[in-house]
Amino acid sequence: MLKPNNRLRKMKDFEILFKEGRFVNGTLSSLKIWKIEPEKYPRRKYTPDELRIGFVVSVKISKKAVDRNRIKRQMREVVRLLIKDNKIKSGFHVAFITKPEILGKEYREIEEDVLRLLRRANLMV
Repeated sequence: MLKPNNRLRKMKDFEILFKEGRFVNGTLSSLKIWKIEPEKYPRRKYTPDELRIGFVVSVKISKKAVDRNRIKRQMREVVRLLIKDNKIKSGFHVAFITKPEILGKEYREIEEDVLRLLRRANLMV
């Protein structure tokens, strides 16, 4: 489980991320990234050193909540370990958006895709 200060939870934060962020495409999932600009949204009280990450697994991926939650748990664990080892740059809001191809993949395949995406987005330390 990600620490509460690393979770992207509020709908307004997701809206800002999807409006302002840039897109990085991968094979199993995509990434939406926004470099935090505290002066642009002063009421949100963003700090330039925070890192918030969210996961989007649509019902289009699977109608079964069990499958969607499993995918989110696996992706969260990959990201949690990277944050624990300080391998992801701070100062960003990030959302992982899954694709239907992720269904039925093993943990290693998901881990490789997440690492590949973060490298392409230049978020790895």
